[in-house]
Amino acid sequence: MLALRKRLSYKQTKWALLLLLIMAVSVSMYHIYSDWQEEKNNIHERVIGTLEMVQNAATESAYTLDNNLAGKVLAGLARSNIFYRMHLSDDLGNQMALYLRPLTEKRFSWISNYLSTELSPNYQLDLIRENSIVGHLKVEVDYAVVTETFINRSIRLVSTTLFAILVVGAAMLTLIYIQTSRPISQFIERLSLLAKSKSTQGGVYFPESARDDELGVLAQTFTALWHQRQNIQVELEKREAYFRAVIHQSRECMLLTTQDGQILDCNNAARELLGYSESDLLSMNLKAIDDTFDRAELIEWAKNSLGEVSTFETHYRRQDSTRVPVEVCASIINLDEMPRYLVSVRDITQRIKDQEQVKYLAYYDALTNLPNRRLLHDRLENAIEVCREHGHIGGVLFIDLDRFKTINDSMGHHAGDQLLVEVSKRITSLLAQGDSASRLGGDEFVLLLPDLSNHLEEAQTEVSHLAERLLETLSQAFIIQDVELYVSASIGISLFPLDQSDGMRILQQADTAMYRAKENGRSGFHFYRNEMQQYATDRLKMEKALHHALERNELRLVYQPQVNSKGELIGLEALVRWFSPELGMIPPNRFIPIAEETGLIVPLGEWVLTEACQQLRAWQQVTGLPETFKCLAINISPYQFSREDFVDQVLKVFEQTQVDPSYIDLEITENMLVENIKSVAAKMQRLRQHGVHFSIDDFGTGYSSLRYLKYLPLSQLKIDQSFVRDISDDPNSYEIIHTIISMAKHMKLSVIAEGVETLFEKEVLTSIGCTRYQGYHFSKPLEKQALNLQLLQSSHFPLEEAHTASLEYQPE
Repeated sequence: MLALRKRLSYKQTKWALLLLLIMAVSVSMYHIYSDWQEEKNNIHERVIGTLEMVQNAATESAYTLDNNLAGKVLAGLARSNIFYRMHLSDDLGNQMALYLRPLTEKRFSWISNYLSTELSPNYQLDLIRENSIVGHLKVEVDYAVVTETFINRSIRLVSTTLFAILVVGAAMLTLIYIQTSRPISQFIERLSLLAKSKSTQGGVYFPESARDDELGVLAQTFTALWHQRQNIQVELEKREAYFRAVIHQSRECMLLTTQDGQILDCNNAARELLGYSESDLLSMNLKAIDDTFDRAELIEWAKNSLGEVSTFETHYRRQDSTRVPVEVCASIINLDEMPRYLVSVRDITQRIKDQEQVKYLAYYDALTNLPNRRLLHDRLENAIEVCREHGHIGGVLFIDLDRFKTINDSMGHHAGDQLLVEVSKRITSLLAQGDSASRLGGDEFVLLLPDLSNHLEEAQTEVSHLAERLLETLSQAFIIQDVELYVSASIGISLFPLDQSDGMRILQQADTAMYRAKENGRSGFHFYRNEMQQYATDRLKMEKALHHALERNELRLVYQPQVNSKGELIGLEALVRWFSPELGMIPPNRFIPIAEETGLIVPLGEWVLTEACQQLRAWQQVTGLPETFKCLAINISPYQFSREDFVDQVLKVFEQTQVDPSYIDLEITENMLVENIKSVAAKMQRLRQHGVHFSIDDFGTGYSSLRYLKYLPLSQLKIDQSFVRDISDDPNSYEIIHTIISMAKHMKLSVIAEGVETLFEKEVLTSIGCTRYQGYHFSKPLEKQALNLQLLQSSHFPLEEAHTASLEYQPE
């Protein structure tokens, strides 16, 4: 039983009495206060009335100077018992009679003293006869006598009120106990017996359920909840059985552990993957299998992430101490009212091999196992940076085989491939440590020599000796299919960094020098020299002119159509063009790098985005776009994307132009994903919430981990035109495109091929599942006026040649 002070009846009565007491005291005090205001007036009138009763006699005694009469007057006033001091004097202040007695002592004299502070302590009556003052009557009031009646009346009122409250409180306590507290106590006792019972089966019934008051509702509600609890418990038991069945029948490795990592359950797939028996696993901690397991991190995660799923990659250690790469899908679940750690583990050994194979196909030539154009470009860029930092001079040798096409056509592609393999072996045999050879495609090879010398003359001499040895080695006979074959080579040489040229430019220089060697009779080598200075001069002029290109309105946007397999317009890519009155038409691949180096890419990118959105809005409102049109693609520079205010700037442009963001497709490069994946993903997610789509431009030319793709809100992959260009004569490109399309299909991403210039390329792409295209085969980039005209006539591509020619860009 509960103590009295803890019972509801006691608490309710206590607070009810306190409330009643406050209310009663407040009402009593108000009543006493009002009564006192009236009593003050009554006391004053009583004193004045008493004095007026003897006024005539007092006046007569003062006028006649009759002291005996004056004494009688005061004796008469004394019988009223309200004055304790009286004084009668003539008009000159001479005392005629005086009465004085002690103040009356009462039980509540202190109350009288307090109340008397609001009353006058004495009164004076001027005695007047024939309009002249003949004397004065002064009295002092005994307020203990005057206020006695009022004080007794007030005490009776307060006492009666308090007694009534006590009586009401006792009645309330008894009533609440009988009607509420005792039934509730009995109900609690029955609940306690029910709680102590181990059996949870069967129904329950409480006599209180028959009541039609709150206690009856409480009993009925508890009965319903009890039965509901039983149903839930049965359902939980079913679900737990289902959960156990799912774990043990799953083909994926599944482990159930505590927050400390102690393994509680495992399935057959886990035993097969890890090589342990069930008893061994159930005695182990997850830390023994996964070195990255952190108990503190798991406990923190369990506090804040109940029900959330986290996917990550790690390595699990088998019984034989070998390590297997796995993808872990983990979550915190409540089981038996305790948080448990549930992991579903998948062996990703084959997936990693596939990724490495895709990466290999993207960066290495499948025939010769040499690096291809993309890997060469990366290595060349790194070599240029190192040479600039340390003052070294490096070199690039561009090798093209002479007469290879004749051998390939006469003996077949198989013999040609064998010849290329042997050529690659001879080339690599002459390389020093740190040098590398690459195959660009066909019969073109490039040698990268990152550190020749610190002096130009020595570098030229060193690379010349290597070129001579290459020519001599390649001129010796090759035995292919039991046939002696002879080839020669033309070599172009470009040294770096003699200016600010990038890797692409240096390759172009070496390519130009190689053609000069062919023009000089083949089987020789030639240095690229004279054009370098001219290129540097032109670049400086271009940089100066680019500073004023925007303010002088020299930039234009052109739009290249993107079509589906039926030739219907499904999108446009906005491309920037620059026509300088001084330098003429300048392609983007020349001025965009300059803009990125000088920081001009920021205002340039903002202009492109604003101009493209305004034009899209105009097309949608005025010209109209076909129903098949889905998006306008806009390229975003990595430098522009990396700025902290990039997302805010894009949203600001959307607001200014009132364009629908769902029609905007921002194209980013693959290499951008490896710089800061968290920052990139956060920016993409913010824009994706507004409907913006994202595509990876030039997909396959970067080297980011493919696992990043599934964490990013991507819509489309753009196959780089270098793969499309080589699709006819490079099996490696064909396989890469096929792999990209297959991967995109599984990831539910669309694919578009850029740089489609021939019907043959389009048909090959279609045969391997690509249904979106962009390239000169369908249309060159068009100015907005020309595109408006085309949209009014037809939204199907390719255009007729005569019509296409009329739509080509002509600078104003």
